[in-house]
Amino acid sequence: MAIHRSLPLGNERTQYGRAPASRRCRQCGIVIGFGERCDFCLERASDHEDAVGEHRGRHHTEWIPTVEALIGEGDLDAAEFLLWRLVEATEQEALTQHVPPLEQHFRRLGWIARQRGDEMLATQLRKRSAASKASATRTSGADAR
Repeated sequence: MAIHRSLPLGNERTQYGRAPASRRCRQCGIVIGFGERCDFCLERASDHEDAVGEHRGRHHTEWIPTVEALIGEGDLDAAEFLLWRLVEATEQEALTQHVPPLEQHFRRLGWIARQRGDEMLATQLRKRSAASKASATRTSGADAR
């Protein structure tokens, strides 16, 4: 007989008004369903170096569910720390791969800044996002010539 356990994601509730804590890999911190570590961490060599656009061996877009889980749990400090790393990864990818940066990381970080009443940081993030977008289009336009 199979036992089905649902993941503690997607607004599932154990008690009214309280979201369950999501399970994260103990090594890299990404949201996982079962176990202590994710498959990637189990198979990754200890001397692994991140490629362009990666944080801890995963592409920056793979961290979106983890950011959402951290925000859902109310752990804005951990979400902010992770988002700064993801912003750096998307900017690096935009410069080297000549693709527009993923704005979601900038928006989420700006939202956290506004939650804390730091409108100046939110404005700086909007400017940083626009500058990153502009530099990616400038470099891709120069390559097209």
